[in-house]
Amino acid sequence: MAVKRLGSLLVEEQMITEEQLEAALAEQKKNGEPLGEVLVRLGVLSEESLFRFLAIQNGLEYESIEAVDIPAALIKLVPVAVARKYHAVPVAQDTGSVTIATSQPDDLSLFYLPKENRLPAETRLRIVVSPQSQVNAILEKHFPIPRVGEMQTVKQAAETAKPEEAEANFDDLQQDLINPDDIDLEQVEEAKVDDEDPDAKLDSGPLIKLCDFIIIDAVRKRASDIHINPYEKKIVLKYRIDGSLIEFASPPVAYRRRLATRFKLMANLNIIQKRMPQDGRIHIIVDNRPVDLRIATLPTRWGENIVMRVVDQSTSVLELDKLGMEAGQLEQFKRAATQPYGMVFVTGPTASGKTTTLFATLNHINSPARNILTVEDPVEFRLPHIVQIQVDALAGRTFASVLRAFLRHDPNIVLVGEIRDPETADIAIKASLTGHLVLSSVHTNDAPSTIMRLVDLGIDPAYVGSSVLVVASQRLIRRVCEKCKEEVHPSEAELKRVGVTPEQIAGKKLYRGKGCSACHNMGFSGRLAIYEVMPVNNAIREVIFRKGSLAELKKVSRECGFLTIRQAATLKWLDGLTSLEEVLGETFE
Repeated sequence: MAVKRLGSLLVEEQMITEEQLEAALAEQKKNGEPLGEVLVRLGVLSEESLFRFLAIQNGLEYESIEAVDIPAALIKLVPVAVARKYHAVPVAQDTGSVTIATSQPDDLSLFYLPKENRLPAETRLRIVVSPQSQVNAILEKHFPIPRVGEMQTVKQAAETAKPEEAEANFDDLQQDLINPDDIDLEQVEEAKVDDEDPDAKLDSGPLIKLCDFIIIDAVRKRASDIHINPYEKKIVLKYRIDGSLIEFASPPVAYRRRLATRFKLMANLNIIQKRMPQDGRIHIIVDNRPVDLRIATLPTRWGENIVMRVVDQSTSVLELDKLGMEAGQLEQFKRAATQPYGMVFVTGPTASGKTTTLFATLNHINSPARNILTVEDPVEFRLPHIVQIQVDALAGRTFASVLRAFLRHDPNIVLVGEIRDPETADIAIKASLTGHLVLSSVHTNDAPSTIMRLVDLGIDPAYVGSSVLVVASQRLIRRVCEKCKEEVHPSEAELKRVGVTPEQIAGKKLYRGKGCSACHNMGFSGRLAIYEVMPVNNAIREVIFRKGSLAELKKVSRECGFLTIRQAATLKWLDGLTSLEEVLGETFE
């Protein structure tokens, strides 16, 4: 429910006054809390009154669950991740039906809950609305967030102060924890079949300690992905750090199947299904920070390949000014993003930071006075005053179907996570031509290619030229490690490769990383974004209207003085932030 609508309805029902609403909105603007929580905290409304009102508005019953005694068998029917995702808890069970209490009655996806839990397909759901404090109390008691690293041996190993000792400690931990006699392979393989509680035979001993340590170790090493690759005589464990895969100490090969089973259980996946790929999520706490692991499994010759994307939920959305755009690029991009209607595109390969740029843009233009709707896959960042929808193919929520529904909700700004098909592209373009500002991403190699991609999807060039305001293409390049960087003096031949003259580097200090234990001997630590920003001006628009080629678009964009990705990366090198090898290896001219 939009913030403005809830406040207006409460005023109409004379539950609060206009003055109280204004005070609550002012307070909300400071901390981004939901309006209802602000009203309760300020004492304007009681929590019971608020949630009774929300129940009526959503056509549901209100029910207090403060004194409800929930049977253990009922708790097992709803996984922890599902209960916390929907702020919904099972409170009663009758023949053929289960009563679910929620403090978020406006989340319509709650009604698709049977697709995500262990309830029989025929089970009818009875949804009731309960106060948030009561729902939270049950969540904390019966559905606690899994906390990794609570075992003392794992904590001590993961808190190693010196990075150079980390790998050795991992080996020590394995020697300490792993004994081939500790876990029976047959017991693990048959756990799902023979036990009503699939976690019972796996949630103890060295296996869980090893899985905990892998997650803790990856998070503390700033890994973006965890790769577990099974082979005949070895398990290869790799972390993707700053864009590069780095191999670490291997878990024992005897744990090849059991590692996959444990991680699948944590993600509420089917451990019996080993012949088909599966996707899921693990919500955990590491160092008192919420971490989201997106797990993907793939059957291979020697077991299931596991890849987990690590998303630190405590990371705040960056400011647009701090993303790394050059001053001229930032001015052009901001000018386009603050227009009342049109299309703003961010393009680049997978994991290049497109979502970060899009949400930094939303953060820049976000306001309670604007109705902002987003459809994403998955939802990565959360911002106040924004209604965010997660794509769910099983529930029929595709980019196209949600975007079509958005247009009936009077939006000012719409964010479409990615344009993948002609239908989504057509709806988005037409929405931008009818008074909406639409932000989206697309997978192309550079900014001019985005225009051609839209035309390839069947969009009339006249619509493309009239709607697109700006296209920003981006990459992530590695930053030289501050602890092992050394000054270098490139030759004229090397300078020529990036179009730099000896005069341009006069007085500048250029670096490369030697490699040290702090950067895993890579010579780089951290990454920074480089951009190619192409505002669609009259010269480019004319090329689009006459259906010009990609080569023409690139030629005209350069004549207009737009920086290419290679030029933007070269500027970062001249500022001493990256190396010449990184510029040449990650950009194409």
